[in-house]
Amino acid sequence: MFSQLQFMRLRAAEKALRDGRIDEAYRLASAPDLREHKRSLAVIEALGQKFLDRAREYYRDDKFTEAMMDLDRAQAGGQSNPEIDELRGYVKVVAAEKQRQDHSRHGRIDAVQKRIERGSLAAGRDMLDQAAPNDVAAKDLRRKVDERTGDASRNVEHAERLLKAGQLGEAAQRVRRAKTIDAQSEAVAQVEAKVCDAVLQNATNSLREGNLHRASNELACLGDLGKSLPQRRELSDMLAIAAEAGQCLARHAYGEARQKAMSLARKLPKAKWIEKAVEELSNLQQLHTDLAAGPLADRVNIARSMVVRGDTPKRRATSLDDTTGMPALGQQGNGHDKLLLLVDGGGSYLIVRSPQASIGRAASDTPADVPLFSDVAERHANVARVDDGYFIFSAKDIEVARRMTKHELLRDGDRVVLGKKAKFTFRLPSRRSTTAVLDLSDTTKMPNDVRRVVLLDHHATVGSSSKSHITCRHAGPTLVLFERDGGLWIRAKSDGHVDTEAKPLNLGESIEIAGVTMVLQPWQAARPGSTKL
Repeated sequence: MFSQLQFMRLRAAEKALRDGRIDEAYRLASAPDLREHKRSLAVIEALGQKFLDRAREYYRDDKFTEAMMDLDRAQAGGQSNPEIDELRGYVKVVAAEKQRQDHSRHGRIDAVQKRIERGSLAAGRDMLDQAAPNDVAAKDLRRKVDERTGDASRNVEHAERLLKAGQLGEAAQRVRRAKTIDAQSEAVAQVEAKVCDAVLQNATNSLREGNLHRASNELACLGDLGKSLPQRRELSDMLAIAAEAGQCLARHAYGEARQKAMSLARKLPKAKWIEKAVEELSNLQQLHTDLAAGPLADRVNIARSMVVRGDTPKRRATSLDDTTGMPALGQQGNGHDKLLLLVDGGGSYLIVRSPQASIGRAASDTPADVPLFSDVAERHANVARVDDGYFIFSAKDIEVARRMTKHELLRDGDRVVLGKKAKFTFRLPSRRSTTAVLDLSDTTKMPNDVRRVVLLDHHATVGSSSKSHITCRHAGPTLVLFERDGGLWIRAKSDGHVDTEAKPLNLGESIEIAGVTMVLQPWQAARPGSTKL
């Protein structure tokens, strides 16, 4: 028997329902000691549609956990509602795609972070341009890129002032700091070139004047700046030769020292001190020879000092490790997930055999599965086949059936707008096949003159009817294009079974069947009009 307190709680649940406080109404009505009462069941049943409506709002706002909770509450009324099951399926699919996008986004953010830390601000900024405008992590990284860009600019400006003042060591230090921050900056590269030119010119003058110690210090102040410059390598080589000549002189190997000095004279012909050193070393060598031939030779073994020991310093030879290797060219895979079908009298078709197809800008080193000659992002949207339906996802708002959205279940005839020159219509030509097509608008262009993309799911039809996936105006009986053993085959439509008259579509080979001629080729993102049957 119900107590007065329980009746009061029932009335409170009913009042909360009338006032629109559905969470409070559900909490009161679903209490274990009340939920079996008919008035409590009536409240829960009345709440079903309200929770369903709110779940739709949560779904549109990408609040998938809240949407699933409301769908569970909506179902608690005991009613079998197909709308609940349908919306639950949508939530699961979109939530899974969002999770995949978040994982991809985190990977992109990590990649941007690494590029920033390595001093590739421009590359990091380009990757951030593809992020969603409301991405908080991307905003933080953009702020970090801007701060580092400003820091690099200040170091460049300081280096320019120091360079004008002749303080080359401090200028080089500022350039190294700016290069650490933004190694790919054109401004950094320009001031680096100016500093290197000034330092190398000073080092050349010092070497020509015979001040080897100062020339060595001037080169050292550059650090790792200009390491690949031929002038710096040449100066380093000349200093190394001078050091070797000095060590030969210390060992009284005057002939070797003279050869080193002559080599240095060829590299620096206007240096008078080198000419003088060559002359004096020649005199020393002659005096040494004369002494060795005189009476003292039997008392002092001068010849011994002329033996060249194995500890003679040698110039560092350039090895293959010092060269810059060219990257190996990669080989294309042979999975053929994308194929180009050329039909005589029917045009060009892109056949996509995977359950997902990315759509984006064609002008890219790694074009999307469906590349468009447009100013859209490199991966602007993704069409995915889930069971018997197709969903479209995008990190940015797109227009589907005249409504702005980021994810939508596509229906036959939906017009999708990604950009000014990126529009297509989604179609399901046949109810008997889950293969879909994307019909490009007149202003939307693709490589190889493709006007229709076929999202192949096991089989597609070829014929003159508008219900065919691949149309050919002079086709006779309907043809069936289908997958077998990893390849594509074609046959005339009969009783629906694959028969012995099926023919394989071999890459690059023209085939004629039932009056239709076609060629299947690997997909390559060539320029429009470059591929012909």
